[in-house]
Amino acid sequence: MKHSRMNTVAAVGSVALLLVLPLGLSAQESETCVSGADVEREDRPSLMGERTYRRISSVHEQLGEENYDDARKTLESMEKGSLNDYEMAIVQQTLGYVWTGAGNYGKAVPHFEKAIALDSLPNSAHFGLMYSLAQLYAGMDPPRFQESVDLTLKYIEFQCDAKPEAYILVASGYASMKRYRDSLPYVQQAIAKAGPDAKESWYLLELAIYFEEKDYRSAASLLTNMVSTWPDNLKYWEMLSGAYQEQGRDTDALAVLMVAYQKGLITEEKKLLNVVNMNMFLDVPYVAGTVLEREMQAGRIETNQKNLEKLRGAWTASREFDRAVAVIDQLAPMQEDGELYVQKAQLLMEKGQWDGVMVAAQQGVDKGGLKKPGGAYLLIGIAANELERWDAAREALNQAKRVGNDSTRRQAADWEVFVNDRQSVARAQ
Repeated sequence: MKHSRMNTVAAVGSVALLLVLPLGLSAQESETCVSGADVEREDRPSLMGERTYRRISSVHEQLGEENYDDARKTLESMEKGSLNDYEMAIVQQTLGYVWTGAGNYGKAVPHFEKAIALDSLPNSAHFGLMYSLAQLYAGMDPPRFQESVDLTLKYIEFQCDAKPEAYILVASGYASMKRYRDSLPYVQQAIAKAGPDAKESWYLLELAIYFEEKDYRSAASLLTNMVSTWPDNLKYWEMLSGAYQEQGRDTDALAVLMVAYQKGLITEEKKLLNVVNMNMFLDVPYVAGTVLEREMQAGRIETNQKNLEKLRGAWTASREFDRAVAVIDQLAPMQEDGELYVQKAQLLMEKGQWDGVMVAAQQGVDKGGLKKPGGAYLLIGIAANELERWDAAREALNQAKRVGNDSTRRQAADWEVFVNDRQSVARAQ
């Protein structure tokens, strides 16, 4: 069923890939464990002269007072002096912080790059700065996703147990470059590492990848977990239904929506009508009628002519004739022609309510505008026959022969013979 294949299926690709990563220089806590990592780095000695130390301390005081201009001038003066690699790395790192504090990330990046390239900071500071720079690359305008990915992967190599956020940074970078197959294992690893602490946005990123790759089976599997974790989020139920529809599993798609409906999550008229329409499409008219009637009574679906027609169709298809007739009684006065009265007569004939058949069919004739007026007279004649009102039956059948089409005239003639025979038998008795 394609009609509700959903704007949600299309939307997840455009929304979830805009995953917002934590940006700024509050870097992820750097790993203190280096031994056991894929690649090891010896910790660097922290050798700083007294004069450099005093000047760096004064810069920190200026930063605390948000005096970025004076701090920057002091640091720019220091970088022109004679400094060892560690001191220069500190100056470059601090210059980067100055520019970020001033809100100029573009000018901060080259200083962080220089500090990392010097390879002289202690492990904690060096790797923390790598991670922060990778975040900055991803958040630049325009973003530098490839550099963000490359630097984060290098960072991960040196960690004995990198935190899940690092894998998400890689996954988001790849996804933003539309390299979805490269992205997928990293977001999966992040979710696995985080366990119950995995963020909802990470699941959305994995889900977006599946939809982009048209892997609806995997999307459905993931969404099954998501509706279990976030059972009150209608969006996930709708997306699971959409994923099933994409696989041609319309019955499962409907079942998912019915669960969401029964949980009270579906309250908008448009979405409620989608539930009704899916039930009708999949030949479950009784459920369609029950939902539609209930929601019209509750005021969540408008009681208008279009929806009443839908309700009449649902009750008729499920052979709930009394309920269909009740709906026709509401609808018929709204119509310009008498067709609904004829339909009412047909439904009453199914129940053998012959007086009602005669009345309803005559109402249809009286209102006029019938496509097949001979059919209405035929109904009157048949009902009058059943009620042994022979003269009325013959009169109606004659009218059917007069205004009906060929088929109706043949039927009316046959019934006329039958009426005469029955009347003769009745007289003989």
